[in-house]
Amino acid sequence: MRKIAAASLVLAPLALAVSTGIDPALGEEQGYGIYRQFPGATQWHSLLLHWAWVLCVPGFLGLLTLVRRRGAVLAGIAWVATMYGLVTFSALMSADFGLLSLEQQAGLTDAQLAAYDDRIGAMTWAVWGWQIPGIAGWAIALLVTPLAAARARIINWWTAGLAVAGTVLYLLFAISPVPLCLAGPVVLLAAYAMTARQMLRFSPSPDAPDVFGAFRRQAGRICLVAAPLSFAVGMATVPLAQASAFFLHLAWVLFIPAVLTVASSGGRFTRVAAVLAVFGLINFSALMFGDYLDLAARQALGDTVADRAAELTGGYATFSLGWVLPGMILTFLGLILVAVGAAVDGLVRWWAPVIVVAGFAGFFLLGLGPIGVVGPLVLVVGFGLMALATSVEKAEPVSV
Repeated sequence: MRKIAAASLVLAPLALAVSTGIDPALGEEQGYGIYRQFPGATQWHSLLLHWAWVLCVPGFLGLLTLVRRRGAVLAGIAWVATMYGLVTFSALMSADFGLLSLEQQAGLTDAQLAAYDDRIGAMTWAVWGWQIPGIAGWAIALLVTPLAAARARIINWWTAGLAVAGTVLYLLFAISPVPLCLAGPVVLLAAYAMTARQMLRFSPSPDAPDVFGAFRRQAGRICLVAAPLSFAVGMATVPLAQASAFFLHLAWVLFIPAVLTVASSGGRFTRVAAVLAVFGLINFSALMFGDYLDLAARQALGDTVADRAAELTGGYATFSLGWVLPGMILTFLGLILVAVGAAVDGLVRWWAPVIVVAGFAGFFLLGLGPIGVVGPLVLVVGFGLMALATSVEKAEPVSV
């Protein structure tokens, strides 16, 4: 599994470089209408940019998994920033698809598009639940993760410094014309290629107390219960669209450390299932931001425009095949397979995965409204059994 993390560390800056190079909005021209002129480039830029941050998550988590006592504090900060901030930040890339679907509608003026953007900026849940933690967590994850790895002696300080330099260059020149905009991604590619090589060669000391691992596993056990509870809150607050979207997003995010904790006590099947679930959860959680985009369009531009925007967005193959389907299929399939794997590994009895399947069946069959909380509450029982099982198991950390 460490190889998956190493590959992700290389593929992430590679996707970032390609995405940055084809961005149609590079340079000083940042007004409305650019996306309308270059719809293909806009879609691929946004999709690849989203996947660049998605791939950073398993890469960073796998790197941090190797931390024991030395560097544990920095690793804890980077872990939280990656787990919540970086995952949330990847969701914000969907805003480009939302704006493109509006710009492609004839008759909409720049003033109307600006009103739509202002409407999103006025949503408290979108700003404090997504934008601020997403941007802050993204920056912290990119800056602190290599420092934590260097402090733990997984990589050398030259490599960590190169990674930090690449991040700074990207922050400074991300929207500058080619080739200046590529300086950050290229340096990051070199830095994380070196990081991948060094982490594959690293062997943790068997005598070092696993301080960070203990923190990570305890957080994961909490998330095994907190994730389905947040899912239930999200379903219960469906009439409050902004709050519901946040709690549903939070649920899928919390499931990431939850399944990794189960995988750390399981065998190969469970670990593979956890990897699939992680990729699905990152993509699926991001889709919840679309609720804010749809609500803003309805409030600022009317239902007819919003309906047409939803139709256009659903018709983008880059979005539906590269984002929506992986998110939906891998999330539910991965979570169920992790539960099955836990039973196969003897961590829980077979009724635990049966309960999990029943919970998801309830979610799909009962629909929205107050009754919609039944399925998630059933999931609390299923995943709660796994939390109890991992609390008594001697878990070995898993590199994603």
